[in-house]
Amino acid sequence: MSTHGFERRIADAAPHLSRGQVKKIARKLAHRAERMQTVEEFEHALKILGVYPDPTARDAIS
Repeated sequence: MSTHGFERRIADAAPHLSRGQVKKIARKLAHRAERMQTVEEFEHALKILGVYPDPTARDAIS
């Protein structure tokens, strides 16, 4: 998603924010989304969220 797309979604969700605040938040989100495109970052994010693609890891823990 582009910065503009993030701006629209943020503005819709939080109409009380000023345009400058919306732009600043959108830039941060776009930058973070770009960084998440690497495999290592994506796998790390899945682990943080508790999503494990291999079910044997859950079986080993329990």
